[in-house]
Amino acid sequence: MERVMIEAGTHRLEAVLQTGSNKETAVLCHPHPLYGGTMDVPLILALERVYREVGLGTLRFNFRGVGRSGGTYGEGAGESEDVLAVCRYLVDRGRSPVHLAGYSFGAWVALKACAAGLDPASVVLISPAVTFLDFIGLSLPERPALVVVGDRDDFAVLDQVRSWYEGCRAGTAVRRLEVIQGCDHFYWGREAEVASRVQAFLADCL
Repeated sequence: MERVMIEAGTHRLEAVLQTGSNKETAVLCHPHPLYGGTMDVPLILALERVYREVGLGTLRFNFRGVGRSGGTYGEGAGESEDVLAVCRYLVDRGRSPVHLAGYSFGAWVALKACAAGLDPASVVLISPAVTFLDFIGLSLPERPALVVVGDRDDFAVLDQVRSWYEGCRAGTAVRRLEVIQGCDHFYWGREAEVASRVQAFLADCL
């Protein structure tokens, strides 16, 4: 495990890099920075373990204004630039292809980065907060993609997530929507169940 500071224009981002058995690396995007989201929330750590178990490297990081990361909250646009900066950092160091995973706000920002030109090898979105944030114009990229949501989620209401998911451009890549019964937006004590869904998806698409 290596703690690094990544240049992102006017500021630097605090990150934890762990290398895998090959150069492929997953970038992990945390929940909303104004509501306690950091790279150390339990679900991000669970995703980190899953990607490492399948042989990928991982990089989790704090968005601008969180932890030791410089800058201030960027209303999503700034954070999508952070994602792009982190991915450039990995590519410049030969740690690609880059896979992308985001939880809640992190899922929204990950899709914004894709809309800005990022082309990840795969995408995992946990509770994309379509009920709370503006997903108009955002779609899944034409890459293997997994969306996970709980049926009791108030910020990513299942029917709204399903409607958004079904409205995404269809293609030939593997694409799944997984619903976890009896689970809300925070997955307290259910992180292992989310991780198992992600692991099964990665086993099929890698």
